[in-house]
Amino acid sequence: MRPSAVEVLLLLVLASASWGGLHGATDSKQDGKENKFRQREASDDLLGYPNIDEDSLLNSKCPRHVELRWQTEVSSSVYATPLVADINSDGKLEVVVPSFVHYLEALEGSDGDKLAGWPSFHQSTVHSSPLLYDIDKDGTREIALATYNGVINFFRPTGYMMIDKLEVPRRKIPKNWYVGLHPDPVDRSHPDIHDPSLSQEGAAMNSSKIGVNASLSSEILGTHGVNGSKMEPEGKLTSPRSGETIKDSASLRNETLRVESVGGINGTNSTNTQRKLLQDSHPKGPQDEGHKSETDIEGSMGKASTVENNESLAEDADASFDLLRGGEELADEYNYDYDDYVDESMWGDEGWAEGTHQKMEDYVDVDAHILCTPVIADIDNDGISEMIVAVSYFFDREYYDNADRLAELGGISIDKYVAGSIVVFNLDTKQVKWTRELDLSIDTGTFRAYMYSSPTVVDLDRDGNLDIIVGTSFGLCYVLDHRGNVREKFPLEMAEIQAPVVAADINDDGKIEIVTADVHGNVAAWTAQGKEIWEVHLKSLVPQGPTIGDVDGDGRTDIVVPTISGNIYVLSGMDGSFVRPFPYRTSGRVMNQVLLLDLNSPKEKQKSLTLVTTSFDGYLYLIDGKTACADVVDIGETSYSMVLADNVDGGDDLDLIVTTMNGNVFCFSTPLPHHPLKAWRSSSQGRNNVANRQNREGIYISHSSRAFRDEEGKHFWVEMEIIDNHRVPSGHHGPYNVTTTLLVPGNYQGERRITSSQTVHKPGKQRVKLPTVPVRTTGTVIVEMVDRNGLFFSDEFSLTFHMNYYKLLKWLLVLPMLGMFGMIVVLRPREDAPLPSFSRNTDL
Repeated sequence: MRPSAVEVLLLLVLASASWGGLHGATDSKQDGKENKFRQREASDDLLGYPNIDEDSLLNSKCPRHVELRWQTEVSSSVYATPLVADINSDGKLEVVVPSFVHYLEALEGSDGDKLAGWPSFHQSTVHSSPLLYDIDKDGTREIALATYNGVINFFRPTGYMMIDKLEVPRRKIPKNWYVGLHPDPVDRSHPDIHDPSLSQEGAAMNSSKIGVNASLSSEILGTHGVNGSKMEPEGKLTSPRSGETIKDSASLRNETLRVESVGGINGTNSTNTQRKLLQDSHPKGPQDEGHKSETDIEGSMGKASTVENNESLAEDADASFDLLRGGEELADEYNYDYDDYVDESMWGDEGWAEGTHQKMEDYVDVDAHILCTPVIADIDNDGISEMIVAVSYFFDREYYDNADRLAELGGISIDKYVAGSIVVFNLDTKQVKWTRELDLSIDTGTFRAYMYSSPTVVDLDRDGNLDIIVGTSFGLCYVLDHRGNVREKFPLEMAEIQAPVVAADINDDGKIEIVTADVHGNVAAWTAQGKEIWEVHLKSLVPQGPTIGDVDGDGRTDIVVPTISGNIYVLSGMDGSFVRPFPYRTSGRVMNQVLLLDLNSPKEKQKSLTLVTTSFDGYLYLIDGKTACADVVDIGETSYSMVLADNVDGGDDLDLIVTTMNGNVFCFSTPLPHHPLKAWRSSSQGRNNVANRQNREGIYISHSSRAFRDEEGKHFWVEMEIIDNHRVPSGHHGPYNVTTTLLVPGNYQGERRITSSQTVHKPGKQRVKLPTVPVRTTGTVIVEMVDRNGLFFSDEFSLTFHMNYYKLLKWLLVLPMLGMFGMIVVLRPREDAPLPSFSRNTDL
């Protein structure tokens, strides 16, 4: 009997469904469902760079009169952005520099000299910036530094590394999870938004236990023989890591440029032989086998960057690397004293070593690595701070080139295990609070599960708790709530995301929007609910997160985006259109987040901002936001880290801090007066703010209150002002939760953390009264403000207590002695006067 038309149609539907189930989303291209972000190419990265017209650059029509204040060399290259802070509460700023190999360094802001007790040694390499947090509740903030080998170390202001540290546990992955997978299983080609399978994946992750690997999507796992329900909670790492070998430059955070995005760079530029640069040779990182190495990319791109060269190092430059070559003795400035806070066992070897891997029949214990800066915040509003860490799990290729180490893994193929997770630590207990496992991939696929993007925390739904936003190299943008659950409509899918995701009010509607950028040159704006607002293709890899501010002074918010093509774009926050006359073209890669500063004279009515950044052409650029007229400073070196700004040297002007790949730290002074809202002490300004604060939103302590002084009474006042100039119709972003904290170190026996909290409903001046402690000590006052969207702003100053009393007592003791000495000098016998004689012989 011939089948009816209905039966035929039903059979076709069933066959179609079966085919889709067998092949998953990897064949969704056949249905025309191609991800627009992943289909585009970073084509401008293939064009090379223009020749530098040095005369034109150096003869600027808009000079900023920037002068070099001081210059210092640290022990190795600087990839991560430093931290500017008063770490020892002496009223003077220091620059904390995370050199790439083994050392955390602290420099005097006044002259660049190394602070006593610094640098401090650790056993790994560094891809993250330093953070400040009082981990032991002693009233002194320690410096937290996340290292490549998955350990967060804490350093005292004296330079001693504490025994207390946080260790990220390894991740357990099913040993044969990849068996039967498509060769490139993660290139799923979903639609860019509102994809049902992505939503189902997020729902599946929420329904699973926290710490269970549910991130393998149904498209990957459904028909390839991997049972996600059999995955077990992650075990804790019990063996501490001790040093063994030096690791020079594996897996550089910003060097992980995708080959498929960058390709070869065509074109050459004339090179000024007077401006030579130390050029690193990069051994293969953890993700370099199976495709072109970073060195290949660097070689092809370096030809187009005018300060890069292939010549041998000069003698003095070559000698600067002696520290990394395991010399017999270190220079005096690198010698240390021991105390109770130093773990002497760490000095056995300079390098780090992985602990013993747990032997499991069906699972693999994959090493944890940190390739970006963590965030410290109280995400669940319980009064206890958490540290949110984006963790990459993989087996480091250079480390496991050693046959004995590789054999210890049991003969597995190490390139089959790459994963990413968000790990949250409770900073009171120093234990893992929860873990959300995200992506899982192999190392040879198009998209891999590394985590190069630092997390962003913000209150998207205004429930009082902070949400965690993070982008992955898998090409997904996740939003997790404070318990680690994936929010509805997320993750969003783009190409590989290396830049931190930005959360800010970009269209002046009073609400937080999300801005993502990927290595294919896509920049997209989304609502908090995951709906696309606008997107633009810049045709060049975006290595760092955008910066937010009113660049041209027209009263509307703009977005500044750096690219490795050398173009710096300014986009309208309203619709993503280009703000003219940008983009501005440099002659080398721009690898750092762009600093926005108001460098206009107080007498000028102009309200535009200045874009401050470095380029791989060896120049520091100061670009006017209205005219794109640029002034440059020839530093002759390349830089990956963001330029920072503050009154670093203790004067009245605003200073700029620039760090380079050569390991040099420059301090430049500007002729303009300093203001607390102009300061930019870290890339995220403390937590989650990448917007210019002056004339926008922020809080600062008045000049009279922040002056370094001695307090002797029963209490003192702290005066502050809240600034909020957001445009109508959004209005102010209040109410503002303002917390004023006095940290008291030293021999004080009372509460080391004295806190006063208040809710302020409108901008303006405020005063807070704090008690004066009854002992002779120093203190730090920190003012923190969180607006209704969870955006964080802060300011701080240092002071002393009862120091002048002891000074007066000293003078009370010294002055009488000085008076007596003066009387002796005045009444001393004269030289021409005869000495009295007691002789009875009067005839003499």
